[in-house]
Amino acid sequence: MYGKLVPPQELSREGQFKVRLASVGNPDHGQDPDRPVYGVPTKTIAAKTMQEASEACQKYIAEHMLGGGNWAGGQIVEKRKQIALVSYNGRVWYPEQKDK
Repeated sequence: MYGKLVPPQELSREGQFKVRLASVGNPDHGQDPDRPVYGVPTKTIAAKTMQEASEACQKYIAEHMLGGGNWAGGQIVEKRKQIALVSYNGRVWYPEQKDK
């Protein structure tokens, strides 16, 4: 799922990024893990940097009082390709490299 941590200088690189903000139910709390948390919208927003994308994720998590088991978003896309992923704690990671 996660590869290497994105270095700080790359977090501030400007681009045309999009980040997905999403939740899922946490079965530890009797919620359906195949559905978003009730009342929490799923959306994709634009961001100028990966740092801005991370901050948007942290704001979304806080506003909707999500726990680690509810976080399903954070996919950062540039030019229709996922280039990074924001974890629940706000860190930004490169996607895991699959062996070929």
